[in-house]
Amino acid sequence: MKIAILNQPQDPMAAGDEQRGSVAIVNWELAKRLAKRHRIVIYAPRTGAQPLVETYEGMEIRRISFTAKIVHKGIQLVSGRLGGRVPYAFSPPYYREYYWQVARDISSHPVDVIHVPVQLQFAALFKAHAPRARLVSHMHQDEMAQLDDRFLRSHLRDIDSVVTVSDFISDRSRSRFPEFASRIHTIGNGVDVTRFRPNGALVRDERPRRLLFVGRIAPDKGVHLLARAFSALVQELPGLEMDIVGKPGMMPLDVLGVLLRDDGALEAVRDFYGRSTLGWLKKEVLGQRRSYLDHVRALIPASAAGQVRFHGTVPLAELVKLYQAADLLVLPSVWQESYGLPVAEAMASGTPVLASRSGGVPELVEDGVTGRLVPRLDPDALTQALREMLSDPGRLRAMGVAGRARAERLLTWDRSAARLAQILEAAQPPAGPAG
Repeated sequence: MKIAILNQPQDPMAAGDEQRGSVAIVNWELAKRLAKRHRIVIYAPRTGAQPLVETYEGMEIRRISFTAKIVHKGIQLVSGRLGGRVPYAFSPPYYREYYWQVARDISSHPVDVIHVPVQLQFAALFKAHAPRARLVSHMHQDEMAQLDDRFLRSHLRDIDSVVTVSDFISDRSRSRFPEFASRIHTIGNGVDVTRFRPNGALVRDERPRRLLFVGRIAPDKGVHLLARAFSALVQELPGLEMDIVGKPGMMPLDVLGVLLRDDGALEAVRDFYGRSTLGWLKKEVLGQRRSYLDHVRALIPASAAGQVRFHGTVPLAELVKLYQAADLLVLPSVWQESYGLPVAEAMASGTPVLASRSGGVPELVEDGVTGRLVPRLDPDALTQALREMLSDPGRLRAMGVAGRARAERLLTWDRSAARLAQILEAAQPPAGPAG
């Protein structure tokens, strides 16, 4: 088959393994493995001097040039304050020029399958330009359980298959739309266990304990809760260290409001977005890249500031070393984490995990065996679990070993790609292969 895999319009894609953003990483890892049996063309936004068309390891990368990114970001910020039946990210104008150019290109270069991340509203657009292609929507979050019912039903009829990153998402989607249940499949995410692996040369007992956070520095990720727990424990463990990897990136309020609908977690993070118009301008508009990060920094005691390192985005090789050097990965998510790529990466690296019991995370972490799970929005439980885990180095090592074994057995990209290939191959497109 010839398969078109679309990247999101805000996520450029490099010809190599150094991808940025979780969706781009997922697309790349799946594409590499599908390319062993199928023809793969990847669509992505162009940035800088990237070539419009490029070939890498048998995969074709076709890039789309467009200039309206800042306009869409501005509209999304405003729409988050106005509310509405459907978030701007799921409205027809959302980066439409990008998706329209992709659809037009596909009509000139036919494919058998179009693999689209999340944006269901463009299903009819792709069906119109490629009526013979099967359309697969890849859901990376819990939108199908939370978005407007009429909106979802109006677009699901054009989707041939929905694949998700966890049973948490699949089960909730099937429960809400039983008539589409047979189209919804879990493929999971994964981790490259050959790249993310333990470093047996490290002797962790001979240095201070080191915590690690990897991900967006944002309220929904609960980094402020981790900072508070660290600040409490550094008084008991003066040598405690912490590495925070990732860039600030607040989820748009209109999307977060949908994903946390009827969830007390929304109110718990509301102050970070500003409740008044002035607060909104200061925090979400002008301070989007700094206000939350500054808040997290302010929670760290001045006496321990040198023990916390904010790395920003790091090269892949450095990320691997940070996992290997950590005693514990902490993911204190406030929202329902759909999967948690850093959890899988830590487990493959032999690093135990402490995470919120949220969304699909319990499908990864075997509580008490490969790590610990604590309730969302419970800073006391987070602090106590950290205290207990750090006080028992032998137990931490055992959890790391168990996590590595679980990752090798259940969390590989090969396994996820094989599931996706099975779904695609089970229902071939109509006769007459793509050109």
